[in-house]
Amino acid sequence: MASVERPVTPVGEQAGSAPALPARAPAGRRRIIVYLAGVAVLALCIYSWINVQGSVGALVTGFFDKKGLLRDFIPHSLPPKLSEVWPGVQAAVTTLCIAILSIAFGIVGAIAMLPLAARNITPSRPVYEVARLIQAVLRAIPELIMLLFFLITVGFGPWSATVALTFHGIGVKGKLFAEAVEEMDMAPVDALRVAGAGRLQVFFHAVLPGVRNTLLALTMYRLDANFRSAVTLGAVGGGGIGFLIDNDLQVFQLKAVLTFVLVLVLFVLAIERVSSIVRARLAT
Repeated sequence: MASVERPVTPVGEQAGSAPALPARAPAGRRRIIVYLAGVAVLALCIYSWINVQGSVGALVTGFFDKKGLLRDFIPHSLPPKLSEVWPGVQAAVTTLCIAILSIAFGIVGAIAMLPLAARNITPSRPVYEVARLIQAVLRAIPELIMLLFFLITVGFGPWSATVALTFHGIGVKGKLFAEAVEEMDMAPVDALRVAGAGRLQVFFHAVLPGVRNTLLALTMYRLDANFRSAVTLGAVGGGGIGFLIDNDLQVFQLKAVLTFVLVLVLFVLAIERVSSIVRARLAT
């Protein structure tokens, strides 16, 4: 009996084998692209150095000169002024209140925009684009610039800082919340839609429960960032511990400034610790 010859299947075409990968760009072309990218980054850094008037000599002088940070500023700041500890704590509590209120108000605004700003649950593409544009504008205006507007319209004090951080936070948290919804499992949402649930029912009973832990983790992450921002805003009229630091620094009350800075550091470390613990619990 004559043997039947079977066609030999190439290794790359055998059943179950992975499809052939696309050919890589020639090594010479990749090397040129890498070199050009490196040159572009280096040129950008050089231009930035020139634009900001960078100076190694000024930096060294600022640290080591007899009127510099290490030889004059820090020695004259020691020891801390213990009588200023309690005023510093009170001012830091005010700053924390600014951060907490702005976070709370920002969450309300961000969640209110969430059904419009998430691509997978928005009513229409134009509505989605308008909502994302509003959030982008709020993010683009720094908190400090917003505060300057509200200092004129609302007045000096912690409330102006709270309002400024709230509006900026709506832009930041709104984007983060919307991206979390866009990455969620849509099975519960689709199930409620098939059952005839309305948009609000779907949002409150499927969307929010599905991203609850993610939103809480993002909120805790933003709390310590809001506290540090509130300190900065306080230095320009927003109240709190930033206002005390700026006032005493202008009259060279360095011992009091060091005291306030130490209180500030303790508050920041405590907030970061609590935030990390809560986020770790939510992740489990």
